[in-house]
Amino acid sequence: MLDLMVSIWIRAWLVRACVFLCASLGLTAAAQTTAITPPQKSATQTAAAQSVYVLGDSIAQGLMLDGFPTKLNARTPAQTRINFDGARSITTPGNQVARSGLDAVDDDRAFIATASTIVVVLGMNQMEPSFAAAQAALIAKLKAIAPKAKYFWVDIGATIAPQASAWSERNRIIYANAKPLGYQVVSRYQAIFGASADPLRIEPGKNFDGWASEPGYGGPGNVHGLYDRLSAALVDAIAPDPATACQHPNALNAYVLGDSIAYGLQVIGFEPRLRAQLGGQLHVSADPGRSITAPGNLLRKSALDSVRDDAKRIASAKVVVVILGTNQTEGSFADAQQILMRELKALAPQARYYWVDIGATIADQAPGWSARNKTIYAQAPELGYEVVSRYKAIFGPNADPLNIPPGRNFPGWISELGYTSPGNVHGMGAELGQALLNALPKPNLDGAVACGN
Repeated sequence: MLDLMVSIWIRAWLVRACVFLCASLGLTAAAQTTAITPPQKSATQTAAAQSVYVLGDSIAQGLMLDGFPTKLNARTPAQTRINFDGARSITTPGNQVARSGLDAVDDDRAFIATASTIVVVLGMNQMEPSFAAAQAALIAKLKAIAPKAKYFWVDIGATIAPQASAWSERNRIIYANAKPLGYQVVSRYQAIFGASADPLRIEPGKNFDGWASEPGYGGPGNVHGLYDRLSAALVDAIAPDPATACQHPNALNAYVLGDSIAYGLQVIGFEPRLRAQLGGQLHVSADPGRSITAPGNLLRKSALDSVRDDAKRIASAKVVVVILGTNQTEGSFADAQQILMRELKALAPQARYYWVDIGATIADQAPGWSARNKTIYAQAPELGYEVVSRYKAIFGPNADPLNIPPGRNFPGWISELGYTSPGNVHGMGAELGQALLNALPKPNLDGAVACGN
């Protein structure tokens, strides 16, 4: 018994020494190891434990140092094995135990056969004669052992300037091969730089947030670090948050981006009605006084600022509603529209988009609003959104939003105080809310939803 305890203590001391040495070297020569974390059920976890196999290089070692197995086990019972070897590629051994990615599959065949989830973190070390062919060979070998497992491949998040172009090309291959080879991509690049970052166009030499360039690579940029962000992305991919996992399969998440008109919808309690119709999660970013490019007076964020802040929410949205244009502070409204839609669609390319036209009538601003409505309608086909008319919701289906009568009051209303000429801006939220409910999708939410075990 004493010999066993001494043996365990010595092995633990060696692991700590290895971690210290690797950290002091910036993880450029990470030792290979295979580590298994057994499942630890909490009182609320009743699901059977799954087996998760991670195959990678020094980035996979970073996951181990970050405690990824423990983080995953906190979300769902999981027995996780991480096989990492610094500087390894799919076909070339690493710098410690001299085992390539393909070799590691042979070594861990028995565990792989039990795996329900397999994660590959390879591609950064550019040693394969053909990366695409090596990918296909590795996935084929893994699937011969674990044909029913769910597969994930982590893209390249490193930014060292001399290698960024080649890494971008490898990321293109990783994304292009996802469907043919049967895996999902988890983006380390976006985990580091945000959901709007483009892993197919890595910015050469761009430093990780708050980091200096990593020495020893012949140019500015980073390779290692911010493993907590990759761990979080992998946990979400492997075991989605129960708050979203229990949604009806037809449910649609939605994101609303707007100014004081959107804020007015919040005030009248529109959100529960929209959430009930779509069945999914809803986030409303409303800042009175904001425009696409200028901040409002509540959140103090422009619409573009909020898109960057809310990138993760937008990326999950299937419905996006924009209520902007009333505050005329953009240099060019048409150009700002294009920039905003481009950033939104980079995050949620499959979403359905809706833009609410301007329904305000203040006399000295009405000509500008009419011109903006002409832009909103003219750009709809090119930018890929449907127009929901607030103006018609207020004044009726025959009203012309391209020719707003200056100073016309909303039906039954007097002119709004605080403006230098007659007319209205705010109000009639119920009418706009109903117009949105009529225009937005109505998924079939019939039937019970299974939430866990």
